[in-house]
Amino acid sequence: MLKFLFKKKKLSKLSVKFESFLNSKLGIKPSREDLYLEAITHSSFKNIQNKSFDNERLEFLGDAFISLIVAKYLFKLYPKKQEGYLTQLRAKIVSRDHLNKLGSSIGLEDFILYQKSANNYKSLIGNTFEALYGAILIDLGFEKAQKSFEEFILRPHLDIEKIILENRDYKSELLIHFQKKGIKISFETLKDEKSNNSLQFISNIIANRKKIGLGKGSSKKIAEQSASKNALNEI
Repeated sequence: MLKFLFKKKKLSKLSVKFESFLNSKLGIKPSREDLYLEAITHSSFKNIQNKSFDNERLEFLGDAFISLIVAKYLFKLYPKKQEGYLTQLRAKIVSRDHLNKLGSSIGLEDFILYQKSANNYKSLIGNTFEALYGAILIDLGFEKAQKSFEEFILRPHLDIEKIILENRDYKSELLIHFQKKGIKISFETLKDEKSNNSLQFISNIIANRKKIGLGKGSSKKIAEQSASKNALNEI
């Protein structure tokens, strides 16, 4: 009996800070700690530490889970929107860039195990974010994983209006506007030879032989979007 009472508590595989993070930021109390350790282990860390696992398989699972939850969320949020609109909006929300932002907003980067070097792991945070929800899904089941994602990620951190504004296709909007009027427009986009610091493009929009919009950017696409936005503001 005494032996049972004084039995040593099993040591956690996770740091106290990471467990606190999971609880406070995601509402999660881990059961299978190995899954969460796997979720935050990047392949670069696996290689230098001779680990037998990394987070790529969990990332695959988390990717599918997040896509489904976001689809259900948008389906309820926009009951009158058609499939095309919902598909495009979901794609923007689950994009690597946006998942990087969501992961950053909750402070996930502080807990990722990876080889810190000159390498720039562009999707490091977003991929780990997906893997973490893959771990939560396996550990706690679909309902609890969904509840965590909706309550701790979507509601406090998802700004749909901002996403829509940032991802507007100004060029398409401008083309449609002038097509309805029966007016043909063209884009004249050239490299800015006067730019010394970095590669820049300048785009002019021509309608009825007049310049109706000017834009600049680090790529041809960005310059044309900028010019289109400026033209729409003047219409």
